Amino acid sequence: MNVLFATDNSPSALQAQALMASLPWPAETRIDVLYVDQFLEADLDRSGHRPSGIRAPLSADVEKHLAAARAALTRPGRAVWTHVVIGRPASAIADTARRVSAELVVGSHGHGRFASALLGSVGAEVVDTAPCPVLVARSSRIREIVLAHDGSDGSRQAEDLVASWSFLRSLRTQVISVAPTLTSWYAFGASEAPLDAGVYQQILDDARAEHQRIASEATTRLVAQGVAALVDRRDGDTVRGIVDVAVDHQADLIVIGSRGRTGLLRFVLGSVARGVLFGAPCSVLIVRQRVAVDHDVVQPTHDVVRDRLVNDSPRKSR
Repeated sequence: MNVLFATDNSPSALQAQALMASLPWPAETRIDVLYVDQFLEADLDRSGHRPSGIRAPLSADVEKHLAAARAALTRPGRAVWTHVVIGRPASAIADTARRVSAELVVGSHGHGRFASALLGSVGAEVVDTAPCPVLVARSSRIREIVLAHDGSDGSRQAEDLVASWSFLRSLRTQVISVAPTLTSWYAFGASEAPLDAGVYQQILDDARAEHQRIASEATTRLVAQGVAALVDRRDGDTVRGIVDVAVDHQADLIVIGSRGRTGLLRFVLGSVARGVLFGAPCSVLIVRQRVAVDHDVVQPTHDVVRDRLVNDSPRKSR
């Protein structure tokens, strides 16, 4: 498995690093540790280099941090590579993920000196543009999972990851599908012909039944693949329901698919996934739904100014 870990040496990044170190990655996993430097990008000269008086102390500090990260993540049979890239954090993370064929991007939720953490606009843009799922770490461990499911292809792809990734499939999983409800204002006061109370109740009952079916069928599929999965269902606001289930079960990770809307140049993170990403108290793994893209209109988002790979052992085949 190929994993890209974006770090900035902030306390939250060190917490994400501890999570990376604790997970039972598959044998022969490759971890690429990425440090994005945007703080002094303006100090580059025309040749793409920084004046030595500025670069030397910064480079020493970065290399010290990367060496510590590499030592913490190294295990027998595992290749750990380090990269330093100058540029926009979101673009650098997504571009590096493509270059190293990452199957997962991991980052933290905080803000370090160079803001390469995966929160706010950076996190949303990484999820929009990365070629793989993105895990935003908010804890140093994962013991219980909430899988948010709405029956979409994106949710099925998130379900498949829970069942196939060894470090997820061994954990207990709460499968949640939230049945949205119409507010009484929308149902009875937003039009000249308000809904009949009986019709309104039937709409609610049908929605509840549908989401119960979605959660139950997903749970059955997971159990058949050896996952300890249980059903949960909530009514009301979708984001609130997902977050509440995570809080109630003290879950360490929410796994959610994003149906993202396609534009001319990029994907846009769906509103539910965005709300969960920003509002959850635990780590969030977002699996963007795979859809066809018109590659003729997609433009590169980042030019790498400098990329340094450090590894004492020969590169292993993937």
